[in-house]
Amino acid sequence: MFFVITLQVILNLLPIGCASNQSASNADELDSAIRETSNYLNENIPKGSKLAFLNFRSEYQALSEYVIDELISNTVNDKLFTVVDRANLALIQQEIDFQMSGEISDETAVSIGQMLGAQTIVSGTISQMGDLFRLRVRALDVQTAQIQGQFNRNIPSNTTITLLIKNPAIENPAVATTIAAPRANTSDSASKQTQTAAKYKIGDTGPAGGIIFYDKGNSIGGWRYLEAAPPETETKAIWAHERRIIDGVKDQRSVGLGKKNTQTIMETFNSKGGGFNTAARICVDLVLNGFDDWFLPSFDELSWMYGNLHQKGLGEFKNERYSYYWSSTQETSTATYVIDFSDGNLTKRDVIYTQYVRAIRQF
Repeated sequence: MFFVITLQVILNLLPIGCASNQSASNADELDSAIRETSNYLNENIPKGSKLAFLNFRSEYQALSEYVIDELISNTVNDKLFTVVDRANLALIQQEIDFQMSGEISDETAVSIGQMLGAQTIVSGTISQMGDLFRLRVRALDVQTAQIQGQFNRNIPSNTTITLLIKNPAIENPAVATTIAAPRANTSDSASKQTQTAAKYKIGDTGPAGGIIFYDKGNSIGGWRYLEAAPPETETKAIWAHERRIIDGVKDQRSVGLGKKNTQTIMETFNSKGGGFNTAARICVDLVLNGFDDWFLPSFDELSWMYGNLHQKGLGEFKNERYSYYWSSTQETSTATYVIDFSDGNLTKRDVIYTQYVRAIRQF
């Protein structure tokens, strides 16, 4: 009887072990390898360093961009380092004519790092070897040109990799899935957002009928252009109904952060009465030509809108004295950053004051 009971216990345990192994085998090994890479960088680069993710060489551009985008996301979320805005890298790329998907010498990498004010340059490759993909990531000290660490990992081909190498137009399948998913009680703007094959220049009319005011030169993160809503959508509103710090938007001013800032603001507002008739709410509620993905610009995004549109006589922005436009970047519990479009003055205003609101969107 003891033998039978013991055998039964073992048999009961076996499926659990098998299920666990099967679950592990079904895990996305590409994402796991990228996470391991981030952990390695966290351990081998001095905390507080400023990192520039330079390039990721591969035969498949979509695969390269996926890896580097995920590495950047991990680094930002881990909060151990600061990360150079990829838009700045795109500007330097135009100046010195290097390919982010190609081979770059250590000398060039160090030079780029110095131009960006970074302490560490991160670059890598991902190459195919039969059914395996070889991931190699290297961190280079900008000041000494010494290698701070190198991480290597072989990855079996999986669903994500297959999708990326067979669909080169997809930079990040996770982003693409999010974009394609319809939002409740809204329009089909998400599916339209994927149609970005057309090339735009500053001042062109965007897909939603607004005005293009920023081009970061690549589609990393699922977007390349910023489009300002047309002048007839402009209005005035307060920034918030009460003076308080909203965690996650304080000093978050870089290009690319406006959408996240606005989402964070709305999460707070939705938990405390909805934030009706506020700048962020007006932006997210905007539906124009079937597009409903508008948000309140970050401080730097607002600055580009001022320089690339208003200073060139585009967009029909207000020009009288004290024409303050709200950003989504908060400074203190009482003050949020604004720009006076009459003179370009960068300042801040009390959140309960009424200022101009102009929504933007990414695509």
